[in-house]
Amino acid sequence: MLVTADKLLMLVDGRYSAECRLNNPGTDVITLTTEHPLAEHLSDHGTLFTDASALSHLAWQTLEKQCSVRLQHWDASVLRVHKYPDEIAKIRQAAAIADEALRTVMPRIQPGITEKALADHLEMAVRQAGGSKTSFDTVVVSGTRGALPHGRPTDKKLAEGEIVTIDFGAVYQHYCSDMTRTFALGNVNPELKALYDTVLTAQQSARDAVRPGMRCQELDAVARDIIAAAGYGGYFSHNLGHGLGLDVHEAPALSPQNTQSLEPGMVITIEPGIYIPGLGGVRIEDDVLVTESGSDVLTQSPRAWKDICL
Repeated sequence: MLVTADKLLMLVDGRYSAECRLNNPGTDVITLTTEHPLAEHLSDHGTLFTDASALSHLAWQTLEKQCSVRLQHWDASVLRVHKYPDEIAKIRQAAAIADEALRTVMPRIQPGITEKALADHLEMAVRQAGGSKTSFDTVVVSGTRGALPHGRPTDKKLAEGEIVTIDFGAVYQHYCSDMTRTFALGNVNPELKALYDTVLTAQQSARDAVRPGMRCQELDAVARDIIAAAGYGGYFSHNLGHGLGLDVHEAPALSPQNTQSLEPGMVITIEPGIYIPGLGGVRIEDDVLVTESGSDVLTQSPRAWKDICL
Protein backbone atom coordinates (compact mmCIF):
# COMPACT_ATOMS: atom_id res chain seq x y z
CA MET A 1 0.00 0.00 0.00
CA LEU A 2 1.31 3.43 -0.94
CA VAL A 3 -0.32 6.23 1.03
CA THR A 4 0.35 9.84 0.05
CA ALA A 5 -1.36 13.12 0.83
CA ASP A 6 -3.73 12.77 -2.11
CA LYS A 7 -3.96 9.09 -3.07
CA LEU A 8 -4.00 5.49 -1.93
CA LEU A 9 -2.53 2.79 -4.18
CA MET A 10 -2.44 -0.97 -3.80
CA LEU A 11 0.64 -2.30 -5.62
CA VAL A 12 0.48 -6.02 -6.44
CA ASP A 13 1.76 -8.53 -8.95
CA GLY A 14 -0.46 -10.26 -11.47
CA ARG A 15 -1.41 -13.13 -9.16
CA TYR A 16 -3.46 -10.84 -6.95
CA SER A 17 -4.78 -8.13 -9.27
CA ALA A 18 -8.25 -9.57 -9.82
CA GLU A 19 -8.78 -10.53 -6.19
CA CYS A 20 -7.64 -7.14 -4.88
CA ARG A 21 -9.91 -5.27 -7.29
CA LEU A 22 -12.82 -7.47 -6.24
CA ASN A 23 -12.21 -6.98 -2.52
CA ASN A 24 -11.24 -3.29 -2.64
CA PRO A 25 -13.60 -1.51 -5.07
CA GLY A 26 -12.73 1.94 -3.72
CA THR A 27 -8.96 1.58 -4.08
CA ASP A 28 -6.71 1.97 -7.10
CA VAL A 29 -5.04 -1.38 -7.74
CA ILE A 30 -1.84 -1.21 -9.80
CA THR A 31 -0.35 -4.37 -11.31
CA LEU A 32 3.46 -4.36 -11.18
CA THR A 33 5.30 -5.68 -14.22
CA THR A 34 8.83 -5.56 -15.59
CA GLU A 35 7.71 -2.63 -17.76
CA HIS A 36 6.07 -0.88 -14.80
CA PRO A 37 8.09 -1.86 -11.71
CA LEU A 38 7.70 -0.74 -8.13
CA ALA A 39 10.34 1.96 -8.59
CA GLU A 40 8.06 3.75 -11.04
CA HIS A 41 5.62 4.49 -8.23
CA LEU A 42 8.06 5.20 -5.41
CA SER A 43 10.97 7.12 -6.85
CA ASP A 44 9.16 10.47 -6.81
CA HIS A 45 9.10 10.42 -3.02
CA GLY A 46 12.21 11.69 -1.25
CA THR A 47 11.46 9.84 1.98
CA LEU A 48 9.32 6.75 2.39
CA PHE A 49 8.05 5.90 5.85
CA THR A 50 7.67 2.16 6.25
CA ASP A 51 7.25 -0.33 9.08
CA ALA A 52 10.65 -1.95 9.60
CA SER A 53 9.09 -4.70 11.71
CA ALA A 54 7.33 -5.94 8.57
CA LEU A 55 10.37 -5.84 6.26
CA SER A 56 13.43 -8.03 6.25
CA HIS A 57 16.82 -6.30 6.14
CA LEU A 58 17.27 -7.54 2.58
CA ALA A 59 13.90 -6.15 1.47
CA TRP A 60 14.75 -2.80 3.07
CA GLN A 61 18.07 -2.65 1.17
CA THR A 62 16.37 -3.66 -2.08
CA LEU A 63 13.75 -0.91 -1.77
CA GLU A 64 16.40 1.71 -1.12
CA LYS A 65 18.51 0.56 -4.05
CA GLN A 66 15.81 -0.02 -6.67
CA CYS A 67 13.56 2.91 -5.82
CA SER A 68 16.13 5.57 -4.97
CA VAL A 69 14.28 6.66 -1.85
CA ARG A 70 15.36 7.19 1.72
CA LEU A 71 13.55 4.81 4.03
CA GLN A 72 12.61 5.77 7.57
CA HIS A 73 11.02 3.49 10.12
CA TRP A 74 7.51 4.35 11.27
CA ASP A 75 5.86 2.30 13.98
CA ALA A 76 2.53 1.41 12.37
CA SER A 77 1.38 -0.42 15.51
CA VAL A 78 -0.02 2.88 16.82
CA LEU A 79 -2.79 2.57 14.23
CA ARG A 80 -3.98 -0.71 15.75
CA VAL A 81 -3.95 0.09 19.46
CA HIS A 82 -7.57 1.25 19.53
CA LYS A 83 -10.14 -0.91 17.80
CA TYR A 84 -13.19 0.47 16.01
CA PRO A 85 -16.60 -1.05 16.80
CA ASP A 86 -16.58 -3.21 13.65
CA GLU A 87 -13.14 -4.53 14.58
CA ILE A 88 -14.28 -5.34 18.11
CA ALA A 89 -17.26 -7.22 16.68
CA LYS A 90 -14.94 -9.37 14.57
CA ILE A 91 -12.60 -10.12 17.48
CA ARG A 92 -15.63 -10.99 19.60
CA GLN A 93 -16.76 -13.43 16.91
CA ALA A 94 -13.25 -14.90 16.67
CA ALA A 95 -13.39 -15.49 20.43
CA ALA A 96 -16.81 -17.14 20.14
CA ILE A 97 -15.47 -19.42 17.40
CA ALA A 98 -12.57 -20.46 19.65
CA ASP A 99 -15.03 -21.19 22.48
CA GLU A 100 -17.16 -23.33 20.16
CA ALA A 101 -14.12 -25.18 18.81
CA LEU A 102 -12.95 -26.04 22.32
CA ARG A 103 -16.42 -27.29 23.29
CA THR A 104 -16.38 -29.53 20.23
CA VAL A 105 -12.98 -30.99 21.05
CA MET A 106 -13.48 -31.45 24.81
CA PRO A 107 -14.66 -35.10 24.53
CA ARG A 108 -11.38 -35.95 22.75
CA ILE A 109 -9.20 -34.72 25.63
CA GLN A 110 -8.59 -38.20 27.01
CA PRO A 111 -5.60 -40.37 27.85
CA GLY A 112 -4.23 -42.05 24.73
CA ILE A 113 -4.66 -39.26 22.20
CA THR A 114 -1.45 -37.66 20.99
CA GLU A 115 -0.70 -33.99 21.33
CA LYS A 116 -0.51 -33.70 17.54
CA ALA A 117 -3.86 -35.40 17.01
CA LEU A 118 -5.52 -33.17 19.57
CA ALA A 119 -4.08 -30.08 17.86
CA ASP A 120 -5.32 -31.34 14.48
CA HIS A 121 -8.86 -31.85 15.82
CA LEU A 122 -8.85 -28.40 17.35
CA GLU A 123 -7.69 -26.69 14.15
CA MET A 124 -10.39 -28.48 12.16
CA ALA A 125 -12.99 -27.51 14.77
CA VAL A 126 -12.00 -23.84 14.36
CA ARG A 127 -12.76 -24.05 10.64
CA GLN A 128 -16.01 -25.92 11.19
CA ALA A 129 -17.11 -23.25 13.68
CA GLY A 130 -16.61 -20.47 11.12
CA GLY A 131 -12.97 -19.47 11.44
CA SER A 132 -10.77 -19.19 8.38
CA LYS A 133 -7.80 -20.68 10.25
CA THR A 134 -6.12 -20.71 13.64
CA SER A 135 -4.36 -17.52 14.77
CA PHE A 136 -1.00 -19.29 15.16
CA ASP A 137 0.44 -22.79 15.42
CA THR A 138 -1.64 -24.49 18.11
CA VAL A 139 0.18 -25.29 21.36
CA VAL A 140 -0.62 -28.64 23.01
CA VAL A 141 1.74 -29.74 25.78
CA SER A 142 1.13 -32.42 28.40
CA GLY A 143 2.87 -33.87 31.44
CA THR A 144 6.31 -32.42 32.10
CA ARG A 145 6.17 -30.79 28.65
CA GLY A 146 3.71 -28.34 30.18
CA ALA A 147 6.78 -26.45 31.40
CA LEU A 148 7.35 -25.34 27.78
CA PRO A 149 5.28 -22.14 27.37
CA HIS A 150 5.17 -22.40 23.56
CA GLY A 151 5.90 -26.09 23.12
CA ARG A 152 4.92 -27.61 19.79
CA PRO A 153 2.64 -30.68 19.87
CA THR A 154 4.42 -34.01 19.49
CA ASP A 155 3.52 -37.70 19.16
CA LYS A 156 3.50 -37.96 22.95
CA LYS A 157 0.25 -39.47 24.21
CA LEU A 158 -1.76 -37.83 26.96
CA ALA A 159 -1.74 -39.94 30.11
CA GLU A 160 -3.90 -40.22 33.20
CA GLY A 161 -2.59 -38.19 36.10
CA GLU A 162 -1.23 -35.46 33.83
CA ILE A 163 -2.38 -31.99 32.96
CA VAL A 164 -2.49 -30.68 29.39
CA THR A 165 -2.26 -27.06 28.30
CA ILE A 166 -3.88 -25.93 25.04
CA ASP A 167 -3.15 -22.49 23.59
CA PHE A 168 -4.87 -21.57 20.31
CA GLY A 169 -6.94 -18.95 18.57
CA ALA A 170 -9.33 -18.45 15.69
CA VAL A 171 -9.24 -15.98 12.81
CA TYR A 172 -12.51 -14.42 11.69
CA GLN A 173 -12.44 -11.95 8.77
CA HIS A 174 -8.70 -11.42 9.42
CA TYR A 175 -9.08 -10.71 13.17
CA CYS A 176 -7.60 -12.99 15.82
CA SER A 177 -8.57 -14.46 19.15
CA ASP A 178 -6.17 -16.13 21.59
CA MET A 179 -7.12 -18.45 24.45
CA THR A 180 -5.36 -20.90 26.76
CA ARG A 181 -6.88 -23.54 29.00
CA THR A 182 -5.24 -26.19 31.17
CA PHE A 183 -7.05 -29.49 31.82
CA ALA A 184 -6.56 -32.26 34.36
CA LEU A 185 -6.67 -35.90 33.33
CA GLY A 186 -7.90 -37.67 36.47
CA ASN A 187 -6.05 -37.36 39.77
CA VAL A 188 -2.89 -35.31 39.43
CA ASN A 189 0.05 -34.33 41.59
CA PRO A 190 -1.27 -32.00 44.35
CA GLU A 191 1.44 -29.47 43.49
CA LEU A 192 0.00 -29.15 39.99
CA LYS A 193 -3.37 -28.39 41.55
CA ALA A 194 -1.65 -25.73 43.68
CA LEU A 195 -0.11 -24.24 40.53
CA TYR A 196 -3.51 -24.14 38.90
CA ASP A 197 -5.16 -22.45 41.87
CA THR A 198 -2.40 -19.82 41.97
CA VAL A 199 -2.60 -19.08 38.24
CA LEU A 200 -6.39 -18.92 38.31
CA THR A 201 -6.34 -16.49 41.25
CA ALA A 202 -3.73 -14.34 39.49
CA GLN A 203 -5.63 -14.38 36.23
CA GLN A 204 -8.98 -13.57 37.84
CA SER A 205 -7.45 -10.74 39.83
CA ALA A 206 -5.86 -9.24 36.72
CA ARG A 207 -9.11 -9.59 34.75
CA ASP A 208 -11.00 -7.82 37.53
CA ALA A 209 -8.42 -5.03 37.69
CA VAL A 210 -8.59 -3.98 34.03
CA ARG A 211 -9.74 -0.37 33.69
CA PRO A 212 -8.92 2.71 31.61
CA GLY A 213 -5.99 4.69 32.93
CA MET A 214 -4.23 1.72 34.50
CA ARG A 215 -0.64 1.32 33.36
CA CYS A 216 0.31 -1.90 31.62
CA GLN A 217 3.06 -2.53 34.16
CA GLU A 218 0.55 -2.09 37.00
CA LEU A 219 -1.75 -4.71 35.53
CA ASP A 220 1.19 -7.09 35.04
CA ALA A 221 2.11 -6.58 38.70
CA VAL A 222 -1.39 -7.57 39.88
CA ALA A 223 -0.87 -11.12 38.60
CA ARG A 224 2.90 -11.28 39.09
CA ASP A 225 2.72 -10.31 42.76
CA ILE A 226 0.19 -13.06 43.50
CA ILE A 227 2.37 -15.68 41.80
CA ALA A 228 5.47 -14.40 43.59
CA ALA A 229 3.72 -14.44 46.98
CA ALA A 230 2.87 -18.11 46.40
CA GLY A 231 6.56 -18.86 45.91
CA TYR A 232 6.50 -19.26 42.13
CA GLY A 233 7.78 -15.85 41.04
CA GLY A 234 10.81 -17.32 39.30
CA TYR A 235 8.61 -19.57 37.18
CA PHE A 236 6.46 -16.86 35.55
CA SER A 237 8.72 -16.28 32.56
CA HIS A 238 6.78 -13.96 30.23
CA ASN A 239 4.63 -10.83 30.15
CA LEU A 240 1.07 -10.92 31.47
CA GLY A 241 -0.31 -10.38 27.97
CA HIS A 242 -0.41 -8.38 24.77
CA GLY A 243 -2.68 -6.54 22.38
CA LEU A 244 -4.81 -8.46 19.90
CA GLY A 245 -6.23 -7.63 16.47
CA LEU A 246 -5.19 -8.25 12.89
CA ASP A 247 -2.09 -9.88 14.37
CA VAL A 248 -2.15 -12.17 17.35
CA HIS A 249 0.55 -10.04 19.02
CA GLU A 250 0.00 -6.29 18.89
CA ALA A 251 0.53 -3.29 21.15
CA PRO A 252 0.27 -2.77 24.02
CA ALA A 253 2.61 -5.21 25.78
CA LEU A 254 1.48 -5.95 29.33
CA SER A 255 5.04 -6.06 30.59
CA PRO A 256 6.72 -4.97 33.84
CA GLN A 257 8.49 -2.22 31.86
CA ASN A 258 5.60 -0.74 29.86
CA THR A 259 4.31 2.52 31.36
CA GLN A 260 1.61 2.94 28.66
CA SER A 261 -1.90 3.37 30.05
CA LEU A 262 -4.85 1.22 29.06
CA GLU A 263 -7.51 3.04 27.07
CA PRO A 264 -11.04 2.19 25.89
CA GLY A 265 -11.01 0.22 22.65
CA MET A 266 -7.89 -1.76 23.41
CA VAL A 267 -8.21 -5.55 23.24
CA ILE A 268 -5.67 -7.39 25.38
CA THR A 269 -4.89 -10.89 26.59
CA ILE A 270 -4.55 -11.83 30.25
CA GLU A 271 -2.40 -14.97 30.44
CA PRO A 272 -0.32 -15.59 33.56
CA GLY A 273 1.49 -18.91 33.80
CA ILE A 274 3.80 -20.99 35.97
CA TYR A 275 6.29 -23.41 34.39
CA ILE A 276 8.41 -25.75 36.50
CA PRO A 277 10.90 -28.01 34.66
CA GLY A 278 10.43 -31.65 35.52
CA LEU A 279 6.95 -31.08 36.93
CA GLY A 280 4.83 -29.28 34.35
CA GLY A 281 3.10 -25.98 33.84
CA VAL A 282 -0.19 -24.11 33.91
CA ARG A 283 -1.42 -21.15 31.86
CA ILE A 284 -4.91 -19.63 31.65
CA GLU A 285 -5.67 -16.95 29.07
CA ASP A 286 -8.61 -14.79 28.07
CA ASP A 287 -9.21 -11.94 25.64
CA VAL A 288 -10.41 -8.75 27.31
CA LEU A 289 -11.81 -5.52 25.86
CA VAL A 290 -11.00 -2.33 27.76
CA THR A 291 -14.22 -0.32 28.04
CA GLU A 292 -15.10 3.16 29.28
CA SER A 293 -16.06 1.78 32.70
CA GLY A 294 -13.82 -1.29 33.03
CA SER A 295 -13.64 -4.36 30.85
CA ASP A 296 -15.54 -6.98 28.89
CA VAL A 297 -14.20 -10.55 28.73
CA LEU A 298 -14.61 -11.92 25.20
CA THR A 299 -13.58 -15.57 25.68
CA GLN A 300 -16.10 -17.51 27.74
CA SER A 301 -14.77 -21.09 28.08
CA PRO A 302 -14.86 -22.38 31.68
CA ARG A 303 -11.72 -21.99 33.77
CA ALA A 304 -12.63 -23.52 37.13
CA TRP A 305 -10.78 -26.73 38.02
CA LYS A 306 -13.99 -28.57 38.84
CA ASP A 307 -15.33 -27.78 35.36
CA ILE A 308 -12.37 -29.21 33.48
CA CYS A 309 -11.33 -32.22 35.55
CA LEU A 310 -12.04 -35.30 33.41
